[in-house]
Order: sequence, then C-alpha cells, then structure tokens
Amino acid sequence: MRNSAAEENFGDRARLDGHIALAIVTFATAFGLVALLDRVGAPERLVALVSPYFTVVALAALGFLLHSMRVSFYYAAGRAAPAAYAGFAEAALVTGLAAPFAARLTGAASPLGVTLGLLLGVALIGAATGPLLRKTGAFSLSDLLATRFPRLEPRLGMIGMAAIASAIVALAGYQTAVDALVGFTGAGRPFAAFFIGAAILLIAGPGGVGGVLWSACAAAGVLVAGFALPQLALMLEGFPTPLPLIGDQAAWSEAARVIENWRLARPAPIALEITTALGLALGLATLAPALIPAVATRNEAAARRAGVAALFWTLTAAALVAATVASSALIVSNLAVGQTPERLPDSIYAASSHDLVQICGAKVDGPAQARAACLARKLAPGAPLRPEDISVRAEFLIGGLPQLAKLGAALTGLLASGVIAAGLALASASLHACAAALGHDALYRLRAESALTSRRLAITRLVLVGVTALGSATSAANAIDARTLVAVALALSAATFVPLVGLALFARAQSRDAMIGQLAGLATLAATLVVDSSPPDAEQLAWAGLCGALAGLLAGGFSAQAFSQETPESRNFVEEIVGGQGNVLREDKGV
Repeated sequence: MRNSAAEENFGDRARLDGHIALAIVTFATAFGLVALLDRVGAPERLVALVSPYFTVVALAALGFLLHSMRVSFYYAAGRAAPAAYAGFAEAALVTGLAAPFAARLTGAASPLGVTLGLLLGVALIGAATGPLLRKTGAFSLSDLLATRFPRLEPRLGMIGMAAIASAIVALAGYQTAVDALVGFTGAGRPFAAFFIGAAILLIAGPGGVGGVLWSACAAAGVLVAGFALPQLALMLEGFPTPLPLIGDQAAWSEAARVIENWRLARPAPIALEITTALGLALGLATLAPALIPAVATRNEAAARRAGVAALFWTLTAAALVAATVASSALIVSNLAVGQTPERLPDSIYAASSHDLVQICGAKVDGPAQARAACLARKLAPGAPLRPEDISVRAEFLIGGLPQLAKLGAALTGLLASGVIAAGLALASASLHACAAALGHDALYRLRAESALTSRRLAITRLVLVGVTALGSATSAANAIDARTLVAVALALSAATFVPLVGLALFARAQSRDAMIGQLAGLATLAATLVVDSSPPDAEQLAWAGLCGALAGLLAGGFSAQAFSQETPESRNFVEEIVGGQGNVLREDKGV
C-alpha cells in the first residue's frame, strides 16, 4: 500500500510538473514573440499593448480551464498544491496587496514600516495561521473559529467580518489591475473595468481555489519576469544595481538621496514604523485571501514549507521593485539635472505630458513649454536644471524604467503585465474568499450541513458576480483608493480575528467571550480613528487595527477568566490544536 501511494503521488507530481512546464513554455513563447515584434520594427504602441492584454486573457483562460464541481477542489484545490507552488502563489497575493503602497510612496511615513509589516505577516502565516488551518482541515479561518465558538452571534460576526474584509481587498485588487491597464495601455476606464471584471470572474468562478491558486502562480511568474528582465538588461549594459547589502551600496545611497529630494518618501519616528509594521502584520496573518494557498497544501508540514517559499519570493519581489524604483530615479536625475529645459530626452517630455514628471513645477509637452515654465520660475535662459526643478510621481519610477533606459517596448509591456497580474491574482483570491464566507461558512456550516453541493457552489458563484459588478462600477468611476482599501481591510482583520485566534487557544473562553472580544476590537478600532479627526492614512489604520486587536484580546480574556468555565469541548479543541492531530472539525463531504 505504501509503495502504491508513493507511486501515485509521484505520478500526480509528474503530471502537475508537466502542466506547469507547458504553461511556462506558452507564456515564454508569447512574450518571446512580442520581443521579436519589437526587434523587427513593429509600432511601439502595438508592442507595448500585446503583453498586458495577452496576460489578462491567459490568466482568465487558465482559471476557466480548471473548472470543477468537486467541493475539495473548489474550496481547497484538492489539498494537492506542492509547497513551492503555494509559496509562489502567496508571494503574488502579497505583492498585489503591496502594489498600491508602492505606487504611492508619499505619506506620513517612509515605506519601511509597510514593507516590514507585510514581510512579518507572511512569516506569521507560514509559522502559525497557515499550518493551523491545514492541520485542522478547515477551508478558512472563520470556518475553524466557528467550530470553536458555535453560538450564532459570534459565528455571524466572524462570517460577516471575513466577507467584508475580503470584499474590500477584492475591490483594491480590482482597482490596482484597472489602474495599471489604463495607465500602461491608455485604455478607457469603463472598458478596462469590464475587461478586468470578466477576467476575475473566469479565474475565481469556475474553479474556485484551484483556479485562483494556479492563476496566482502564473501571475507571480509574470511579475518576477517583468521586474527582473529590465534589471538584467541594465546589468549587461554595465549599469549598477542599486540595492543595499546585495547590490551597489553607493548607487542605492544616491538613489535614496534623489528620492528624498523629490519628497516621495519621508522618514518617520521609529515608534510609528513599529506600530505600522505590527498592525499590518497581524491583519495580514488573519486575512482570509492571504490564507488560501496554505489551505491548498498537502499537510501541515507543507504549509510551513510554503511559508518559507512565500517569504523568499516576497523578499525577491520587494528587492526587484526597490531596484526598479532606485534605477529609475537615478536615470531621471542623470537625464534631467544639469541639462537645459529645452534639451531633455523625449521620454521625459512624454512622461511630463501625462503629468508623471514636472519640469519647473509644470506639466509640459515639449521643449518650448519647458523653457517657458522655467523662465516663469526665474531660471535664467540657458541655465541648467537643478534637482529642485524636477519632480516625479512614484508610478513613473515603477513603470517607466524600460522607457527611460531605452530597453524597448516589449519590456515595458512585460513590466505592465506583472503589475496587472498581481492585481488580478489578489482580486480573484479575495473575491473567492468573500464568496466562500457567505456560500460555504454561512450556508453549510451555519445553516445546514446537509446542504447540497450544487446549492453551495451556486450561492458562492452568485456572490462572485455581485461583488464583481460592484468592483466594475467603482473602478469605472475611479471612486476608490486602493491603498486606503487595503489598510482598512487589514485593520478590520486584525481587530476582529486576532482576539478570536487568541481566545480559541484559551480553554476557558466560550462563545460569549468571543463575542465580547469581537465587539471590543471593533469598538476600539472605531474609537481610535474617531479621536483623530483627519482622514485616516495607512499608518493610522494600522495603529487602530493594532489597538483593536489588543483591546479585543484583553476584553475577551478578562471575560473568560472572570465569568466562564472550561468545558470538555473547549479543552479537547485546545489539546487537539496544540498537541494533537487537529481533528476538531467534522469532515466535510467531498473532501
């Protein structure tokens, strides 16, 4: 029997590797043909357009081809994802969460707190919440916690908060993908919103977690290639890689000085950096979409290995994005500073015409407008531009490197594809998490465990359509800020789920204490934001989420210690989680 099982696993892995190799060859061939078009002199605009649209269509087709009516595949990808691939998919989701922050570096703090918070959150998923879910066999964190606290009130709170936080993140991923498609290709916003929405539905609808997981893996590959190949091309041309520790330290320091002069990132007090990092980390570690890859792994050990892989690939993505931003800053500074306003490269004028670069504080379309703007600023005729005469938007530093370095339109399209793919992966995973909370956790676990599989899947897919329609409307109107949405979702997740996870491991805690912890966390979150009358930014939301998590944990713990008693069910739950096999759920049919 043991040899037969080993042979079956080996055969499954061989087939999986064959399918992945085919996907890699398909993507590589397509992008290679785009590069060939660039080399033979095809119009640059056409070349830059092909890759983003191909990527969206390919990811949608991949998700659609993985359609399934099996519960185990739809909600957990068959529990068959190897750790390396699950970690790769996790990196794509976290990069999608970080994309709005990377595109808007300005704010009350530098990106350090946000970066450390997301990395720490990935580490917590790999070390704690991911293995916990896989050990118990739960489909989601709310699914597991609803078993620990079975009364209606806390269960409704868990399901509601999981659905709301996931829907908010879905809208953020949707907006990220639409913004990238509009910004890189010039597509109309209504068309882009419809196109991205259709792709998200095809990824998450037919195959559920199976479609989401493997589409996220493909998105991660496109993302890494899109940011790595321009850096490789620059290295071959002798351009230094501006990164601390692993790159050229002098180039990194110069890039940091240039970015600081442009006021794109401002240093923050160390206390603010720490609270931002902790708040975001706790939110990410309990965020439903971020836990999907761990649920799909083979066992608890594989979930831990997936966490290690996710941390490695997330660090790799962060380094590539940082190197891209720094390289772009150095090139813009070298091309513009010291030159006269009328002798700048065409790429600078083109970027300025789209308000991505300002010359002497103005948006200019060419040399004449640049000269006039600088004369209005009292810059003498023929005088070279100074550092303070140039200002750049962060989006241009991320997406404009191939154009600035004259690397070709093919690499511009590939880089755009990476950003769009990350947004698509995040939106699809979050959309599924929202729909699963309502279709599975509410219908099946809460209402009737005899519910038909077809009914569960039908309700899940109906929710998918509804949230996607909302995303299309808001993205088409450009009515939401993805950065704020991500911060809100992470704050809600930290304030409502961190107390529940802590109380679940306290044997005295019962459903009433869980409800108290949830309410205290939410109330503290709201009160912390109300105290500061200014519109909340990411740092304030992270602090509010951290305060909510601590207050909810303390309130629930005090209630449990003072008013509740340990029960055999609660003791068994804690023992199975801490030292047992995690057999705390009745096995779901189809798993």
